[in-house]
Amino acid sequence: MEIKQLSLFARIAELGSLTRAADTLGVTQAALSRQLAQLEAELQVPLFRRNGRGVVLTEAGRRLLEQVPMVLRQMELAERAARGQSKDLRGNFVLGLAPSLARTAVTALIQAFRAQLPDVTVRTVDGTSAVLTQLVEDGKLDCAVVYGSGDDTALEFRRIAQERLYLVSPRAATLPSTASPGSLPLGEIPRLPLIISNRGNPIHKALDGALSDIGAAPDIAHEIENLSAIIDLVRNGYGHSVIPLSGVYPHLESPDLAVRRIEQPELLVQLSLVCHGDSRKDPLIGTCASLVQQVIYKELQNYQGKLEQAAPTESSP
Repeated sequence: MEIKQLSLFARIAELGSLTRAADTLGVTQAALSRQLAQLEAELQVPLFRRNGRGVVLTEAGRRLLEQVPMVLRQMELAERAARGQSKDLRGNFVLGLAPSLARTAVTALIQAFRAQLPDVTVRTVDGTSAVLTQLVEDGKLDCAVVYGSGDDTALEFRRIAQERLYLVSPRAATLPSTASPGSLPLGEIPRLPLIISNRGNPIHKALDGALSDIGAAPDIAHEIENLSAIIDLVRNGYGHSVIPLSGVYPHLESPDLAVRRIEQPELLVQLSLVCHGDSRKDPLIGTCASLVQQVIYKELQNYQGKLEQAAPTESSP
């Protein structure tokens, strides 16, 4: 089994068509079919079956595909280790981003990589913190920006910042009298129906923990994992939500939404960069990880400054 064959197999699986894969890879369909046939003969199992629209993975193909990203990543790491430290870093860096940052931080990250690491190709994947952490552990991502911190000894969680959480409400919603245009005491949160991610999510955990400290609990109207769906539901009057600063930022000028700081006390959640524990040994991943930390921290500072300019600053009574 050759690395080239695994790469071709993964591209066919991604596109679901030998014809499209051949066009994308710049090879003939006959050549691609021969490589696939050789791989299936060596493994002694069929990896695809044909349907009317192209090809789909067999069960054996799905099992193989789960392992391919880790194998390709390990091969790339081995090649870079053999070449040793290089002044001009080049290669692929696959980064996971929590949903709140996937929309807001990608442009800044790409700009920074083009300026400082122009020969590095960056790919981003967005997902929940739990999913991204598992993908890093499985070797399918080099690093990921996630909420919370973990105790997995195989992984390293590097703190980026303590990110503030905000209450996002329909603009016309009636709030408790203690609310000001720019803030709301934490103790008032249980009086509001919330649309929030599931209980395993770090944002939900942070809210539960803070309210538990004052002898209260949230009123959960809906548990929704998708950030865009949460914002749409709030906009349409189905409830309120508690969202990180980076998730709030794109909606500051929305005529349908109101954003308030949660105070007395403020509500915070840790934002971390998670990588394999041995990632610092790899020059490319180590350098890319440091750049990601710098860019994300700078972006959060930028969001905070613009939010404070846009929102009223008076504290609640």
